[in-house]
Amino acid sequence: MALTRSVAALKLSRNVPIMSRLAYYSQDGGAGAIREAGGTFGKKEAADEERYFRKMQTEQLKTLKTHLDEEITFHQQRMKEHQDAIDIHQKRITELEQKKKA
Repeated sequence: MALTRSVAALKLSRNVPIMSRLAYYSQDGGAGAIREAGGTFGKKEAADEERYFRKMQTEQLKTLKTHLDEEITFHQQRMKEHQDAIDIHQKRITELEQKKKA
């Protein structure tokens, strides 16, 4: 049975291109094989990766800034509401003290 599997795998592997087999059997899964090969394609791959991650980072920073701006606005509104409540309570205390004196 094991021999049959080996023969079947060998027949199947003949139909698969060599680079696919190398990537399939490599330890790291073949990730970055073109970049590791060097040359013009490696440089292009490195530049494409850098561009992609810079774009992703820019989008993440933009999203973070928008979120933080919304948080600041929310907390400023809450501060105003609390300050208004404090003013109302202080006014009531002042009125009660004036009634007490009268």
